[in-house]
Amino acid sequence: MATIKEFTAAQAATWCGGTLEGDATQVLSGIDFLDLASPTQLTFASKDIYALHVAESAAAGVLCQRGLKLAKRPDQLVIWVENADLAVVAILEQIAPALPLPALGVHASAVIEPGAQLGADVRIGAQVVVQAGAVLGDRVVLMPGCFIGAESHIGADTVLWPHVTVRERCTVGQRCILHPGVVIGADGFGYRFHQGRHVKVPHVGTVEIGDDCELGANTCVDRGKFAKTVIGHGSKMDNLVQVGHNVRLGQHAILVSHACIGGSTQVGDYLVMGGGAVLTDHIKVGKGVQVAGMAGVTEDFADGQRICGIPARPMRNYLHSYKYYLQLPETVKQVRDLTQQLADLQARLAQLESRQP
Repeated sequence: MATIKEFTAAQAATWCGGTLEGDATQVLSGIDFLDLASPTQLTFASKDIYALHVAESAAAGVLCQRGLKLAKRPDQLVIWVENADLAVVAILEQIAPALPLPALGVHASAVIEPGAQLGADVRIGAQVVVQAGAVLGDRVVLMPGCFIGAESHIGADTVLWPHVTVRERCTVGQRCILHPGVVIGADGFGYRFHQGRHVKVPHVGTVEIGDDCELGANTCVDRGKFAKTVIGHGSKMDNLVQVGHNVRLGQHAILVSHACIGGSTQVGDYLVMGGGAVLTDHIKVGKGVQVAGMAGVTEDFADGQRICGIPARPMRNYLHSYKYYLQLPETVKQVRDLTQQLADLQARLAQLESRQP
């Protein structure tokens, strides 16, 4: 799709299914935040705190969620929508610049080993290596420098950005996006200490990544020791996420940057992990668990819990304890004062007792 540099208010309303109030012919050039939008751009408001400040924005108009308290200037148009965030997505899908994909076919510098199978309409960039027995689905895109190991499978419509590595016998599903530097199927971190040295444990398993997954730049998913590491359908990972060997991650997980899951941990669907959170190895975490950023999870947790802290605890319990933790300096001072007062009283009592006939 060619880049759409400009569009009308009527087009924007149609794309996002909104109701327009204002000049339908007004020409717009994009979308930006309240404080950054120009006089030819839309902004958006998904909460009252934003809707009440639209008049202060230079924006030509606003995508406003129905039911909000909107304060705008008379010259600003409004597109009323059910969900402002999703409306932004719908418009961005229409105006996003076309991706700079390789040409259809195989670049002259790519190495496609005998026995590799290529689907229809693949795009394979410069310096790509596809080893023997690998299978690429229809319309797969491999940007320059990608490596696909022997007998690996890449599903249809999946895009691998530059320098992605998918090692031997691993599977990536359909419609996935792997950002630059992702490594799928490196050996898990496994050693046994014997006779003064660390003995490497061979990892003979694989990785299976479901459909519609997205993995951020430099994210790593290690291969299983015996069987396979599994990433469920629809899971999304930020940059620099680590998933250890033999992890079983459910569907539609969200893992924010620097999240880490230790080996052999099993996780239910709809996990959410904040930035820097860690699940230790060999634990079970239930469906819909939410882990706050920087939390350290060292034990099993049942479905639906919200947890935080190190070691992680249910959020309500943690916050209750943390309230008292913040009082510790004053509590310590009070204990010291009371200890001194007690010592003074004991000394005076001893003096009085010594004066008794």
